[in-house]
Amino acid sequence: MKIAILLANMGGPDSLEAVEPYLLEIFKDPDIIDIPLPEFVRLPLVRFLAKKRAPESREIYQKLGGKTPLLEITQAQAQALKQLLNEKNDQRFEIFPAMRYWHPFMEEVWQKVTEEGFDKIVVLSMYPFFSTTTSGSVINEARRLMQKYNTPREKVLIIDRFGDHPKFIESMAEQLRQNLPQKGTDGEAHVLFSAHSIPMKRIHSGDPYFDEIKQAMDLMRRKFPQGSVKFHLSFQSKLGPIRWLSPATPEKIEELALQGVKRLFVFPLGFVADNSETIFEIGMLYRDLALEKGIESYVRIEALNTQPLFMEALSQIVLERLTADQVGQKETKQN
Repeated sequence: MKIAILLANMGGPDSLEAVEPYLLEIFKDPDIIDIPLPEFVRLPLVRFLAKKRAPESREIYQKLGGKTPLLEITQAQAQALKQLLNEKNDQRFEIFPAMRYWHPFMEEVWQKVTEEGFDKIVVLSMYPFFSTTTSGSVINEARRLMQKYNTPREKVLIIDRFGDHPKFIESMAEQLRQNLPQKGTDGEAHVLFSAHSIPMKRIHSGDPYFDEIKQAMDLMRRKFPQGSVKFHLSFQSKLGPIRWLSPATPEKIEELALQGVKRLFVFPLGFVADNSETIFEIGMLYRDLALEKGIESYVRIEALNTQPLFMEALSQIVLERLTADQVGQKETKQN
């Protein structure tokens, strides 16, 4: 069986010229910006918002070298995952980065795998915790593509989250262990988990994002001896004037500084590949704030990227879900 796996992520600009059209793609998505207006009113408005936001975003990407590293990291993840899956199975796996808001767009990849005649298409959302603004948007796009390209429903498997998978939890714990000081040398370590924020109205509408994040933190906390690590949680990258999940990461850093914390480790919770949010916001913006407020040592922990345990986790998640999908389809046929 030939299986195509689409590593679905947000994407990002590959040049400074791509910043404004990339922002426009994001703002056009009603799963991101929910503006209940007719399209002929909504489209000019989101074009205005993208144009207004573009100069500030270009400055950020200029500091990152003119583009996001997300695609290159996703390509490396695809290569590592392909090797793991093809080593363990008789089935042939091909892995494709598939971005929601910039090249390679999900549709470009979908068209390619359809033309190449894969027997199964697995859409693996690279967002560990479910939100309608992330995996929800990926699912909606996959459904649109299934309809447009007449892809049979039974041919598609969507993995929309994996934040509670034991192997994924262990990969995050290992990433943390590798960055913390040796036991007994500095007492309790303070770790701030900074997750992407979402609007509170999404939570009130039933979005499980916050609950899944808290569950993952509880599972990770059990991986460390009691009293060795102090866990804190905050949310970053708020956009617009509406109410978002809080506390915001800058506010939490100021709070910890006021409490006398001098050494702070910041973990990008829910980011599985480094991008502008992790490198610029956590690595530069929040670092400057922390040092200004009196924190003496600030460490940005890298996203999981191609960490071996994380790649093993993805491999295991895909195989488990494929097996469950095959069993489910067999039972459906029998009934």
